Amino acid sequence: MIRLLPINALKISHTSIRLRRFLNGGLLPAACFLTFNRTQGASLQNTSQVPHEQIQSIILGYWQARSLALATSLGIADHLAAGPMAVNELASRTETNASALFRLLRALESIGIFSQSSPQVFVNTPTSDCLRRNIPGAQWPTVLHNLGRGYGPVEGWDELEYSVRTGKRSIDKTYGYDFWELCRRNPQANAAVNGTMRSLSEAMTPVITAAYDWSRFPIIEDVGGGIGTQIVSILEANPSCSGVLFDQAHVVAEAIVHDRLRTVGGSFFESVPGGTDATLMRWILHDWSDAEATAILKTVHRSMKPTARLILVEFVLSDGSGFDFGKWTDLQMLVMFGGLERTKEEYRALLLAAGFELEEEISTSAPVNLLVAKPV
Repeated sequence: MIRLLPINALKISHTSIRLRRFLNGGLLPAACFLTFNRTQGASLQNTSQVPHEQIQSIILGYWQARSLALATSLGIADHLAAGPMAVNELASRTETNASALFRLLRALESIGIFSQSSPQVFVNTPTSDCLRRNIPGAQWPTVLHNLGRGYGPVEGWDELEYSVRTGKRSIDKTYGYDFWELCRRNPQANAAVNGTMRSLSEAMTPVITAAYDWSRFPIIEDVGGGIGTQIVSILEANPSCSGVLFDQAHVVAEAIVHDRLRTVGGSFFESVPGGTDATLMRWILHDWSDAEATAILKTVHRSMKPTARLILVEFVLSDGSGFDFGKWTDLQMLVMFGGLERTKEEYRALLLAAGFELEEEISTSAPVNLLVAKPV
């Protein structure tokens, strides 16, 4: 029997506490957006003093993840959007075996995903509602991206041993090309990762905007800023600022239009616009190895004014042994991109190698920090 652990039985880092507070603290616009309550958060951070229970909890988590992925792929939550439905009808609509589907949904019901309004008749719960498509904060792309087969991460994790033995990203071993090529070839994988990043961005963006006094910089460039969600948020909150959005040409072609924002297309391995008062890079460097990240930073350094500042937004790993969400995204970076999460001192060394001095680390209510550096 696996018993639930009290929260005080766990070793939890400051990062994991911030993650839980961020997800549950009313910063998100809906009940969706990857929320989990205190007990569920505890199960993610299970460091029970009873070893066999900890191992069983991890195994159970794998079963639950696979079940969640299948229910999401089958679109069960969308079928239940209009109200209760008998499992036989659900099976007919999803082309599944009614008895086996009932067993799947019964198991998920035990962890709060779906519920029986009467025997063998299922309805959505607030949690399963998050699995619907085309609703604010929909989590279906996040679930499919991370847990569905054919989307990249599952295949990467299946070959984790290859990455650990070689230090190379494993997704290349499976597909013969990198993740971004997979997205180009597979529209479903592309839609899932875009939806995942959109959900994360909607949650993170206002936190980053509020965490720093951006008004001190007349012109801010956002390097690798996608369609401009973050820089536009900063400009809206700081009327005295104007911005430059830099990303690949096909990305900025779809950028948000703003009267104080201009867009530039290109590669940050070659050049960036520069000449601004601040350069923002949000969740960029963790995608890359130290050598690649140093090359990117050197490109940025060449373009910067001596008085400008570089602001990185990244997970900053804790040095302790406790749970840290970033320690797990670090493995995701390994298998998917060959990148890594870093500690503050590792970022300090990385910045120094590219000609920057780390001035300040700013914590936020999200699980990411701001690292402010100056060119030297």
